[in-house]
Amino acid sequence: MRKLTRQTAVQALLGGALLGGGGGGLLDQGMDALEQAFSYVDELTLLDPAELPDDAIAANVSTLGAPSAFDAHLTPEHWKVALKDFTAACGSEIAGFTSCENGAASTANGWLLSALTGIPIIDAPSNGRAHPTGTMGSIGLNTLDGYVSIQAACGGAGEKYTEVTARGALESVSHVIRQSAVAAGGMVGVVRNPVPVRYLKDHAAVGAIEDAIRLGGLYQKAAKKGIDTLVSTLEKEYGARPLLTGKIEHYSLQMQGGYDVGTFSVLEENQRHQVELTFWNEFMTAEDENGKRLATFPDLIFTLDADSCDVVSTAQAVDGRKVCVMAVPKERLFLGYGMRQKKLFEEAQGVIGKSLVAENESLFT
Repeated sequence: MRKLTRQTAVQALLGGALLGGGGGGLLDQGMDALEQAFSYVDELTLLDPAELPDDAIAANVSTLGAPSAFDAHLTPEHWKVALKDFTAACGSEIAGFTSCENGAASTANGWLLSALTGIPIIDAPSNGRAHPTGTMGSIGLNTLDGYVSIQAACGGAGEKYTEVTARGALESVSHVIRQSAVAAGGMVGVVRNPVPVRYLKDHAAVGAIEDAIRLGGLYQKAAKKGIDTLVSTLEKEYGARPLLTGKIEHYSLQMQGGYDVGTFSVLEENQRHQVELTFWNEFMTAEDENGKRLATFPDLIFTLDADSCDVVSTAQAVDGRKVCVMAVPKERLFLGYGMRQKKLFEEAQGVIGKSLVAENESLFT
């Protein structure tokens, strides 16, 4: 058991920013969630799944929708209602909350509910790095015949107040909940998908929050000394590989089905070498100027501002910004079961137009 203090929570978010791999939300969003949670408590409890009975029930927590939506309204009371409705629907008390992934914002999923209720966070997110699709974060529940998804959502104010509980097939229920966010003015708090802790042990990214805390601590200390120290620290202590430092060029972005899909290049100052990056919310591939593949999702590809050391998400990249591109091999990461489903990679490579499956055959079961 670990007590998650404000200091270690900040480190978890900084590590989450790196593990977002270009996605996973923005650090400002994660810090807002941290401040809200720690306005109620001085510390949160983080448990390893081994500290809970195998048949204890865990629930996944997520904010769904667009925070920038004009009519979005989500308060602690909404979260309480969502948890109450979820608990009533599944007929079990909840032993702990999990997040869908590590990211600058998504690592904090469940923190507010934990602060409000005293129910601990379980260090078993659906994935230890961020990923583009919800199915990639469903820890294999999409493959279970007869699995009944239970999801409760609440949000909105006045005429847009929405409170929904849905039960059924995973994808159908997820669609209902997505529509509830629209009805609520853009955002709902969601508690979903009850599973016994024994299932998390085999299918979730157990230990990934601790990994984010360690990584964030490395980042926090090294970034104070500048980009060269940060890069060498991440290389030595976390197995990250620097690919290239240069300026962003030819940034191209399209919105497809609510996702950011695009490419850009990073060109070295001497213009002899470049790296081309493709992304689907998160970075998917990195290739050199000759088309040689340097890293492939779920390898962790991330960019650091060469001046400020800030993590640069795919949404924050702009032409002319100087960045350092780094990659961490997938073998170093804590990956959930969604990273072991071939069909999900087939879907992704169809979106970005780059090979992903052949590079990841060792993952698939």
